[in-house]
Formats: sequence, structure tokens, C-alpha cells
Amino acid sequence: MPESVTKNTTFLTGAYVWQKLLSFVYFVLVARFIGVENLGKYTFAISFATLFAVLLDLGFNSALIRESAKFKERAADYLSSILSVKIITAILVYALVAVAINLLGYPPLTKLLVYLAAIPMVFDQFANTFWGAFRGQQNLRYEALNIVINQVIILVVGLGVLFFKLPLPYLMLPFILASAFSMIFAGVSVRRVLAIKYRPMFDTALLKTILKIAVPFALIAIFSRVYGYIDSVMLSKMVGDKAVGWYSVAMKIPFALQFIPAALAASIFPAFSHHFVHDKEQLRATFERVVKFLLIIVVPMSVGIAVLARPIVLSFYGAEYLPAVLPLQILMAGLVFVFLNFPLGSLLNGCDRHVFNMYLVGAIMVANVAMNIFAIPRFSFVGAAAAFVVSHALLFVVSMIAAARIVPYGKARMLLTAGQTIISAGAMAMVILMLIDKVHFILLIIIGALVYAAMIFLVRGLTIGEIKYFVGGMSRKKSESEMV
Repeated sequence: MPESVTKNTTFLTGAYVWQKLLSFVYFVLVARFIGVENLGKYTFAISFATLFAVLLDLGFNSALIRESAKFKERAADYLSSILSVKIITAILVYALVAVAINLLGYPPLTKLLVYLAAIPMVFDQFANTFWGAFRGQQNLRYEALNIVINQVIILVVGLGVLFFKLPLPYLMLPFILASAFSMIFAGVSVRRVLAIKYRPMFDTALLKTILKIAVPFALIAIFSRVYGYIDSVMLSKMVGDKAVGWYSVAMKIPFALQFIPAALAASIFPAFSHHFVHDKEQLRATFERVVKFLLIIVVPMSVGIAVLARPIVLSFYGAEYLPAVLPLQILMAGLVFVFLNFPLGSLLNGCDRHVFNMYLVGAIMVANVAMNIFAIPRFSFVGAAAAFVVSHALLFVVSMIAAARIVPYGKARMLLTAGQTIISAGAMAMVILMLIDKVHFILLIIIGALVYAAMIFLVRGLTIGEIKYFVGGMSRKKSESEMV
């Protein structure tokens, strides 16, 4: 039985809150235990392996979600065909990772870290395929449960590695064990919960259909992954491990906060696909509500973290990581665009504009790499942060123009919401700055949140009715809660 958009978002957001909280705590402990240089090696290995994950997926997961949402009776055939192909691509991609890291001439320790980091990459891709079947049925509660268990495994095993002061490569063990669990749990859940009986299957005609749909999604994923992770790889080669360590600390906070738009995007992607075919007015209304919701959340986050960047870095990571303050402040300027690009991407992909989105993200990737080539040798990790912001801003502007051709959203209403959130966040920032030398930053976060809440109501950026709407459901209508 399909869940409503809000129920799915609630399940996934709740899981991501715990996952990101535990992940952040674990990352802080790792950073403090192993130091800047080793943190640079550790995060580089994960980033490098992650770059290749999209070659294993090839856009199949997005195609599976979209097509199984439209044709539920064919979900088993889609899943079986995709899993069969991934068994082959997993072997090839892992070999490619090994060859690539050797060609780049990294030292033995870094190579070993990459070899180990690539193992959970493979497991995760199989797990994601199984969860794609659930997303196609608009059932995210089991994936949400898995997210929490996965992170608990990482935290518990990781704390053991840190407690016993095991060598750096052992820090990959938590990810390997957690990803193995996720793959097994997802595979069993598909059979028992969805009653989808997958099997080895090479249906040539079906695979051709899937590939035709998947190729644009694959290229979008490849382009997104490159401009999302290439900065760490380039920093490693051009500057060194310490630069990667400082940059990874700055990136951790905005990266952790992405669970909010990611959970929402996972829920609205099949809904956008459905509304595009059956109800354009509902498509417009849902898109506008999602954008407003994200603006109200992300603007105060961006402003607050930028203002409190120094005490945050000092308190969590220590003085050794103070160089991360400036890039963190710069990255916060781009967090607004990062949040809004999630629903925009879902809208384009879900409404048959995935080919356009492919070219757009490809162009952004090229621009991002070019900016990093220029900025990193001159400004190190600060330049990488600036390139990140500009890239996401460009993606946002062009995506908004493209979205207007799909759904006639209210530009004036969106601009009004943006203005109201900026005014409210500005008032919050002024209060924080007046108290920053007198009050602990944790208390300042609470004070800032109260000031922002009061201001957003005062300028009527948010009403009681809208709060009831977001809490109570994305729709009062039975038809939406049972869509597809």
C-alpha cells in the first residue's frame, strides 16, 4: 500500500536525523583521534571510491523507481534484470578502482584504504537497488529502519577500532560490515515485504528498455558525483592530505544537513511522476509547497552556521582544525542552492526532462572542474569551497528556468518567501552577533531559533495553517495518499 508523501518524508527524515547525528558524532571522534593528515587520507579514500559508485549503478536505480511506480506488475522483472547486470558491473568497477589508484601513483597506505573503501561501495549499490523497489512502491519505512541500524553498526564498530587504537585501514571495517548488513536486509525485505521474487534474468528486450531510460540518469549521476567529490581528489593531488582534512571538516556540516532535502526528494520523485501525467495543478501546488518548506528551513541554517562557524569548529574539532572556519562559512552560502536543487532535480527527472537535466548537470560538472583547476592551486581548500558554491548556484538558476516550462509556479510567491526568510534570518544573525562573545554557542543556537521563529511569524512567512498542513500531511485528499 503506497504511503503519502509526508509519511514517507517523515519516515526517511526521522531516520536521516539519527543517521546524520550519529555520523557527525563519529566523524568528530575520528577527526580528533587520527589528526588532520590521516583524516585527509581517510576522507580521500572514501571520496575516491565514491566517484566510481555511479559506474556500478548506471542510472538503473532511478529507472527502477520511476518505471516500477508506473508499472507495478513489472517490478520483479525490472529488479531481476538490474541485479543481474550489476553483478557483472560490480566486478568490473572494483577492478577499475584498483587500476585507477595505482595509475595515480599514491603510496601503499592510501592504495590499501581505497581498496577497502571500494568494498562497501559495491555492497551499497546492491542495497540501493533493493531499496529502489521499495521506493517505486512508495514504501520507505524499511529503508528508514535500515539507515538507523546501518549507522549504529558503523558507530559501534568504529568506536572499537578507535578504542583499541588499531591502524588506519581498520577504520574501513565499520563501513564494510554495515554495508553488508544493509545489502542482506534489503534483499530479504524485498522478498518478504513486497513479495517480489527476483532471480537471475537477462531479458534482452527489457534491458534495452531499461538502458534507454537509465542512460540519462546514469550520466546525471556521474556528472553529479564528479562535481560533488572531485574537489577532495584534486586537493589531495594539488595541495596535500592536510588540505583535504581541513576541507572535509568544513564539508561535513553542509553534507550532513542534506538529509532534509534528500529525504523529501526521495518521497516526491514518484509523486511528481504521477502528478505530471494525471494532475498538473497538484504538481504545481506540491512543487511550490516543497520549495517554501525548504527555504524556511535552510536560510536560517545557512546564516546561523556561518555566524557561529568559529565556535562550532573549535568546540567540536579543536584548534588544529581552525583553518576550516573560512571554507565552512563560504559553503554555507551555497547550502540554500544545494537544498533547492534536490526538488528541482526530482521535478526535471520525474517529468520526462531527464535528458535536459543530464546535459545541464554535465555542463555544471565541466564548469566545476574548470573552476577547481583555477582556484585550488591559488586558494587551496578555500578556492574549492568557492567553486562548490558557484556550481550549485548555476545549477539552481538554470533549473528554475527549466522548471517554469514544466509547471507555471508562482514566481512572486517564491520571491516573497525568500525575502521573508532572509529578513527573519538577518534579525536572528544580528542578535547572535551581539551575544556571541557573552553566551555559549549552544545557547546562541536556541536563542537564534526563537528569534527566527518569532520573526518568520511576524512577517507572515509562515502561518499556523501552514504548520498544520506540513505536520498533518501534504494533502487532505484520499486520492493523494493513495496515488499511483
